Amino acid sequence: MAGRVLRFPHRAVSPEEVESSADRVLSVPLGERAARAAELRLEEPDVLLAVCTRLRDRLDRSPATVREEAEFAYRFLLLPNRAIGLFDEREYFLGEFALVAGTACRQLSRRDEARLWFDRAEAGFRHTMNAVADLSRLAYQRLALRLEERELEAVLELVPSLVQSFQKLSMPEEGLKAQFLEGLALLENERLGESADVFHRICAEAESLGSEKLMASAYGNLTHLYAMQGDSAQAIEASRRAIPILKRLEDRVALAKVQWGLATLLRETGQLPAAVEAYRAAQQEFGRIGMRADVAALHLVVADLLLELGEEPAAAQLVLEALPVLQELNMIPEGMAALQLLRESLREQKVNRPALRELHGFFEEIRS
Repeated sequence: MAGRVLRFPHRAVSPEEVESSADRVLSVPLGERAARAAELRLEEPDVLLAVCTRLRDRLDRSPATVREEAEFAYRFLLLPNRAIGLFDEREYFLGEFALVAGTACRQLSRRDEARLWFDRAEAGFRHTMNAVADLSRLAYQRLALRLEERELEAVLELVPSLVQSFQKLSMPEEGLKAQFLEGLALLENERLGESADVFHRICAEAESLGSEKLMASAYGNLTHLYAMQGDSAQAIEASRRAIPILKRLEDRVALAKVQWGLATLLRETGQLPAAVEAYRAAQQEFGRIGMRADVAALHLVVADLLLELGEEPAAAQLVLEALPVLQELNMIPEGMAALQLLRESLREQKVNRPALRELHGFFEEIRS
């Protein structure tokens, strides 16, 4: 929780206390937790801070579980009007748990839910004395959502101001995270050289800050970028830098995305059967952590490869499985012509390949 100075009556939470307090709370089933609130000290700021810290650490391991946990904590604090701490701690934690829930929803592509949680986070943070830092972190998540909805020009326009805000607040890691949005927007705009420059700069700055997580994530994005260009040497080198750190940190989301990037490299270098297997391995990992949109998007990519391999019935089945999920999650823009063409071809038990390629291309870069 960079930039946050909680006005608790005593000291900050040590790593050991985070472990014990958070584990004690999170080991109790959600259905029993409220009844055991006094025993678990759920109204004490130190305990809430420990739980919040633990949930943030788990966002990239199990976003679906984190969403449920953060929602419980938010609703526990919301009703009845619980007195937490001496100052604005209740409002802060309402904002913080809402922000965690919204971030998890964004990772899970539950965008309407994410927007609502971000509104709830703003409602909490607005009443705190540290509002500028907290609202800046919220602004980052909202801008990440706009990136995923392909408001690319807005992202490129707004990122510099957000980075500047984090710099003024002495939050350098948050500023680097904002620069990821710039790199991804440039990638989606096919400005690959500029995108690579951004991610290499992030790698260098993250290393100087000692932030292995951000450095590894940037190398993960470089893996995907170079894979799209068919640059085997650069893609493999970037993945070699990313994977050991991500495994050690148990960042399952980023690891699955690196696997996606390596599968793309196999595809771009003509190794189609191996690419199919690599994409399926990435799908399995996304499935294990509840990221249904990524599983469905990769169905479309694999379907395209199966068409190349002459397996049209299997390709059609994958498309039929993917489209309902993508539509349920509002992942496909209304009126997208490729979707209609693809539907019409499926009714004739065929697959319109140009439409399929347009549709899966819509997802591929932005999910990296």
